[in-house]
Amino acid sequence: MLINSLSHVRSAFWLNDGRWRQWEAYDCVNLDSVHNDGERHIPYISIFPNSTISKLYAWAKTQKSNGMIQEQLRCGCQRMSDLSPRIDSGCGRVMSDVSSMFIVYLLELLTWHDDPYSQQVVKDLYNASKQAAQWHMSVSTAEGIPIHMVDTYDVLGLAKYPYDTYSGGFHLLAMKAAETLAYAMDDVEFAETCQKAFITGQQALDRLLWNETARYYNAYTLQTETDVIDEADTDPLGAIMTDTFYSQVLAYSLGLGTLVQNETRLKLHMKAELEINDTPYGMLVLTGRHSYPGPSQDNAVWMMGNPNWGTINMHLGENVNQALQVGIKAMEHYRSVLHDQWNVVGIMGGLGYHADGMPWGTSHYGYFMSSWHMVMALSGQKANVSEKSLTFDPKLDPLTDPQFVLPVLLPGVWGYLQNSRYQVGTDSKVSYSLVLHFGSLELSHLSVADCVHPDSSINVVTQQATTWSCPYT
Repeated sequence: MLINSLSHVRSAFWLNDGRWRQWEAYDCVNLDSVHNDGERHIPYISIFPNSTISKLYAWAKTQKSNGMIQEQLRCGCQRMSDLSPRIDSGCGRVMSDVSSMFIVYLLELLTWHDDPYSQQVVKDLYNASKQAAQWHMSVSTAEGIPIHMVDTYDVLGLAKYPYDTYSGGFHLLAMKAAETLAYAMDDVEFAETCQKAFITGQQALDRLLWNETARYYNAYTLQTETDVIDEADTDPLGAIMTDTFYSQVLAYSLGLGTLVQNETRLKLHMKAELEINDTPYGMLVLTGRHSYPGPSQDNAVWMMGNPNWGTINMHLGENVNQALQVGIKAMEHYRSVLHDQWNVVGIMGGLGYHADGMPWGTSHYGYFMSSWHMVMALSGQKANVSEKSLTFDPKLDPLTDPQFVLPVLLPGVWGYLQNSRYQVGTDSKVSYSLVLHFGSLELSHLSVADCVHPDSSINVVTQQATTWSCPYT
């Protein structure tokens, strides 16, 4: 399914001046909405790193004077609203997962791609990312997280509520990523500013949105318990949203750790998402806002929800087999029931609309490509190649999966990690091999769990196994 997902490149194009651009989808003809590019970007930044770099410069060029990164490079959804020949014009909505995602892209280049050009890109665009982080702080002054914010789950209308967990999570991601970037650029004062904003945001998220009774983070909150914005709300202070913590997926893949203060609360929330929202086709996006069956936008399966749930639960050390089975559920329905790996939609029908598990909206969409993060979660890959470090912590059951072959994904570098066990006299040993299909790595630290490669200068080249061993326990 992941290999076939690369056919998504059919909606992308190179311009003759070297720029790389891509439509959001066939039914949404804007160019390079930052948030949608993020959902599909892992194979792109790995195979075509210059495609992401090309867009970063364009997004920075159209940045607003207040620091906000604009949603996209040309507007149009269902029709091309801008009929001029311009491409990089900058437009769109005020969103929680756009300026934040810009910062994430830049940090990915810094930590994943030890290439002189990529490092220069980071230097060129650091000020743009700093201004984007400052914009995030400016829209979070009231309580510590953004207020009335649109996001990629736009048809849910979360912007009508003052605060929502999805936007709060992306603010925390922006602050943590901006702090990491600032330290790397020796901008210590700004790093400390971001750190303080991050802590304030963590406290705000728990204060405003943690539901101690239900033991999950509410999808949204109202100003007061009597301030019912939607008359159809049945439990306006208790709705739960699948994929509330997509920001956490991005944070884990970057090695930024857990965004919320209390990891136990994150585990409880993920457990509640599955228990409350699960269907035979994947998890419904939002329950508790309306009486069953509710409107179709709530009662629908968005294709990011299940794989992102799987990714987070693997990183949390939960049962890896359950995480994988939940993670692939919606994709498997497409593969084995609908038999269509060409036109995977963004949203499938939910329950009770006579379109259960059927295509519902946004054809040929990239939401399900967030599944690539599951690969990185499974291997436990953490890369900081600018500091010449690459580590793995495979999320496998050593009893049922004592031997493995796991993909390795980095910009311009693809390969695999495998292990084997053997005996030397009475001693049991485990051997690890890193093999690249393309690209190369120069490392000073390479490890799998607590098994560290003994050399401090490690050159990993194409089709030549880099192997090391440790005692097996």
